[in-house]
Amino acid sequence: MTSVLVTGGGERLTEVAEAIRATGAETTVVDTLDRLGEVVRDTTFDAYVQLPVAMTPRHGSLVSRVEQFLSEGLLSRFRAAETVLPTLAESATVVLVGGQTNVDVDAPDDQQARTALMRVLAHALRAERAPGHLVVRTAGPDWSATDIAAKLTSEDDERSSSPDQAGSREAIGKAYADWRAEVLGLVRAEF
Repeated sequence: MTSVLVTGGGERLTEVAEAIRATGAETTVVDTLDRLGEVVRDTTFDAYVQLPVAMTPRHGSLVSRVEQFLSEGLLSRFRAAETVLPTLAESATVVLVGGQTNVDVDAPDDQQARTALMRVLAHALRAERAPGHLVVRTAGPDWSATDIAAKLTSEDDERSSSPDQAGSREAIGKAYADWRAEVLGLVRAEF
């Protein structure tokens, strides 16, 4: 039986977990990142679906609200992925699901920037497992629960490959291994 971890918050969490259970997968749901390490300890998962976290914007300056969105929202997803990564099987599939558009109507929103940060997370996950091949997909907020569940069990993914594609996967794995070595070798970075 396939085991799937689903994390996040909000109203979609139950809907996505139920769609995954309907495929016959054993599903573990974590709705708060505070409990994540405790729940995944000594467990191996075949797949991981990371939904957006639910958060209530605080009052204060616009700068403060954007900082909260980034640190408690988008960047917390990097911490969650780091916690989950050691529990993923070698051939695991990860689906990173993007969040809704601007929750705080007064705060500036840059959908392309948020999507780019999700892609950075996807690349970092692949690189961490390089030269192995972790399947990581990003999904927009418009993906239905059924679409997400189907992607976890579909046979038309990157693992069903011809010999030509297997060589390509090996090259991709080596490229990610090189990228990982380069990032870990950074002595100093300025942002």
